[in-house]
Amino acid sequence: MSNNKSIKAIFVLNYIILFSGIAFSLYSASNLFIDLQEESTKQNLLTINKLGAKDVNTHLQYVSNSIIALGNSYKKLYKEEYEYIKSKPIYQHKYSKNNRITFYKDTAGSSDYAFQSEHVSMILSNLNQDKELISKELNVFHQITPALESIHNSFNFSWVYITTVNDFMLIYPYVPYINANDIYKPTQQHFYNAANFKEKSVGWEEPYYDLAGDGVLITASYPIYDSNNELLGVASHDITVDKVATSILKETVIYEGSVSFLLSKNGKLISSTDLKYMQELEKKSKQEYRGNFYYRTIKSANKSGLNGISISSNEYLNRLGDEIISRIKPVKYVNTQIWNSSIKFFEDKLLFVSQIPSTGWMLVSYVPKASIINESRSIFYQTLLILAIFITTLFIISGILTMRHLIAPLDIINKASQKFGDGFRDVKVQYSNMNLLATLFETFNTMIEKVKFNQHLLEEKVYERTTKLQKEINRRKKVEEELRHISRIDALTGIWNRGYFFEMLEREIDRSQRFNIDMALLMIDIDYFKNINDTYGHHIGDKALKHVVNQINSSIRKENIFGRLGGEEFGIILIQTLEQGTPVNIAERIRKNIEQNPLIIDNNFIKITISIGISNLKDNDNANSLYINSDKALYAAKENGRNCIKES
Repeated sequence: MSNNKSIKAIFVLNYIILFSGIAFSLYSASNLFIDLQEESTKQNLLTINKLGAKDVNTHLQYVSNSIIALGNSYKKLYKEEYEYIKSKPIYQHKYSKNNRITFYKDTAGSSDYAFQSEHVSMILSNLNQDKELISKELNVFHQITPALESIHNSFNFSWVYITTVNDFMLIYPYVPYINANDIYKPTQQHFYNAANFKEKSVGWEEPYYDLAGDGVLITASYPIYDSNNELLGVASHDITVDKVATSILKETVIYEGSVSFLLSKNGKLISSTDLKYMQELEKKSKQEYRGNFYYRTIKSANKSGLNGISISSNEYLNRLGDEIISRIKPVKYVNTQIWNSSIKFFEDKLLFVSQIPSTGWMLVSYVPKASIINESRSIFYQTLLILAIFITTLFIISGILTMRHLIAPLDIINKASQKFGDGFRDVKVQYSNMNLLATLFETFNTMIEKVKFNQHLLEEKVYERTTKLQKEINRRKKVEEELRHISRIDALTGIWNRGYFFEMLEREIDRSQRFNIDMALLMIDIDYFKNINDTYGHHIGDKALKHVVNQINSSIRKENIFGRLGGEEFGIILIQTLEQGTPVNIAERIRKNIEQNPLIIDNNFIKITISIGISNLKDNDNANSLYINSDKALYAAKENGRNCIKES
């Protein structure tokens, strides 16, 4: 009996030692776990803020792309020759007129449409304009109206409009005649001047509160230029951003005490997840036209040219706005960083700043460090509790099974042995072994199903990440292809540059010699080009170069390779010149075309002529020899009085 008790004591002692070792190991790992969890949390918060900023940037980029497409459509329609009557448009219009505007309405009814109804308004501020020009603009407006409707319907709320340089305006949705006087002289309005005329790209106006109560609006304006770089007007798009911003900001708040807010590039508050901050924003924005509430100190704002602004009563937010604006630089892509602030309020907080490249806005978030530590500890303690319960349960079950299937049978055998030793012969050992394996099998199968489920989730996440990575790879390949194309183009004229031209020359010589194809090289030089620059200036010289390029392009096939070799010198590779004299005929066509089409600048005719040297490919020629021969021929043409052709 004493042996049986010793076995039980040994098993119990082993379990106590094993359990104590596991508990000590878990306790020792707690600090490491919390440190790793904190670092992981930082990275997760960085990712969350970056994704939030990317969502905002994507939304704004969509707006930017829509207004660029609208501007390009207007330019294309304006360029086309649509049929119209000189004194009136195709569509019959009623119009109302006062001493400021003429209001056109293509409706038979006498009553006006409702404000923001699904119609367009056409408002002319300059009353003394050519009737034929007005008719053309009205006809173009009718052609472009479906595009305005489509863009407007793609957003929750928006205004879409085109303002021409002659103060003619097309607006969707409808602005009645009674309200139209508010848009007198639109080319002098804030939305028109928001366009980036310097870079000929989309310009963004500072966010503002709509007086009609539609929320926070932003205006994207795109300048429209024709093929001659003449300004036609500006395409503009107003959209609401407060609902989008609020939705995205909520996704960044995952810890207790976390706050996120969106600032414009000058520090104007757009939206915040904190109710107190939003109440201050709404209160002060309603007191100022178009909203004038900034997270800036007055001193710093005045230095930046912001005068008469309204600032927050929370000085730490104003100082943070100054700090961020003074330290950040413009970026091309969304940039997120952990912000190290010198402001005391943020000493016990993690601060994140994400820059949105489309508009220069900033997504700012801060999280109390205590919340992260408490969250990490809570996760650890919950995990520890679950593990403790799980391990304790396993120990109890293991002990029961051990006692039942090992110690109990030994006790039965011991008692039976003692009974047999006392002289009893009719001894029968009976032991009913419970089906323990079936339970183990069920536990194992359950575990396998959980593993399969978790693996499936992991594969889905891997697939999503792989898809995003592939899209990014494709995007970068596209960018690389565009850069490669740009590196081959002459920036001024848009034709091939010298490096790529000679690369193509070597390739075409090799192909022509391999397949016995006729080929010729034309060297072209503008006669007395220096006189044009000296007489009219280099900007007219640049126009002369473009003019010559346009004339040459109209005189040659697309298969021929045309490039600028430097200054006023050009080269043309004529491929498959089968008929005898073809290079000379083409050269003569080019020469006459340029001679007969002078450059017209401000009603002044600038006559331009060229000299051309021709060299036909021979069997032993290479790129260098062919170039030298054609250059010699060009030199001979110049020596022969210019405005002529010589063939080597």
